[in-house]
Amino acid sequence: MDKFAELFAVLILVSAVLNAGSPFIEFGIKLYAFQSLMLALYTLMVALHSNTPSLYWSFSITILFKVITIPYFLFKTLKKTDIKREMDSVIGIPESVVLAGSLTLLSNIIAEKIITSVIAFGSLIFTISLATFLIGAMLMITRKTLFSQIIGFLTIDNAIFLAGNSFTRGMPLIVEFGVLFDLLAAVLILSLLIINIKKSSINKTMKHN
Repeated sequence: MDKFAELFAVLILVSAVLNAGSPFIEFGIKLYAFQSLMLALYTLMVALHSNTPSLYWSFSITILFKVITIPYFLFKTLKKTDIKREMDSVIGIPESVVLAGSLTLLSNIIAEKIITSVIAFGSLIFTISLATFLIGAMLMITRKTLFSQIIGFLTIDNAIFLAGNSFTRGMPLIVEFGVLFDLLAAVLILSLLIINIKKSSINKTMKHN
């Protein structure tokens, strides 16, 4: 069971690195949904391993919101725009992949220095949580398309949930609901913002013509 949990955790990091290496928005949303599914399965493995009932709720909430609801709204918003890919990032895609690898290495070094035994399944999970967090922050900073920045934000959120479910054997249920509703609200607001920005640019183009 430990091996399955570690596999799911590794796939969370792999999906983050793939997002750093892809300029395509639709693929990025699919990667986020896949990453969230891996997070849910990891949480289920920790729940079975530690016999923590609250983690079963965390598994269900992650499936409902992160795997289904949020990607649905992102795909729905994407269809209303003609944005297909990241066009003007601060650094190129090859540089992003190299930076993501460097952040993973840095996370491993930090984990070896400060790791404690309270983290489920050992230092690997701490390394993955920190690396995923840093890669998400990198996406928010280096990408200029709002969709890509949203994906970076959501990646950070998944990293925090991974760490929370590993360090504390699950966050209190009311806290998880609060965080997820705030996250969903943020995604909805940003989705509306993207649509309004797109409409404004179309109107300006029509006026100039």
